[in-house]
Amino acid sequence: MHTGDDRIPLVDPTAARRGVRRSVTISAFLLLGLTGFTASGTAMVRTGEIRGLPFAIGGALTQLSIVVLVGSILYSRAGSDGTFISQARRTRTNRILKAHSWLLLVALVALGSFALVRLLLGDPWTLVTSAIVGAFLTLFYLGIVRILAASQRSNDQVVVVPPASRGPQFTADEH
Repeated sequence: MHTGDDRIPLVDPTAARRGVRRSVTISAFLLLGLTGFTASGTAMVRTGEIRGLPFAIGGALTQLSIVVLVGSILYSRAGSDGTFISQARRTRTNRILKAHSWLLLVALVALGSFALVRLLLGDPWTLVTSAIVGAFLTLFYLGIVRILAASQRSNDQVVVVPPASRGPQFTADEH
């Protein structure tokens, strides 16, 4: 029994391949660069300086965001011949990205609340560290929201080709 073709044609396969390569390269540099934030924040927290908490948690969450974003891009492209992507894989990828965007939104609210409480307690430096990490988290949140919006727009334009129009379909006993 034929279940139908769930492949979605890519508009520009060469640009898609180039985009994946660029994403992986840039992500490797970002992961290495953000390790300093996470390590310095963790070291500050271990020495008792609570103002390092945004660097420790925010840096780790930013690194996790990079891995989730690149992993989802690679997952959605896996198993494709380079000219199509699978609708089922794209749907699962969108579900992962949507869950991660909610995690980032919760983290941003918690980070802002933490910074506000620390500011009211007389520690303005926590506001600075929270703003730095919050900028990274906000960029990832907005990027994921834009990816999901673009995916939805392209999903609205997908024309599913019915199985009958793809040429003759034979069963095993008709050969």
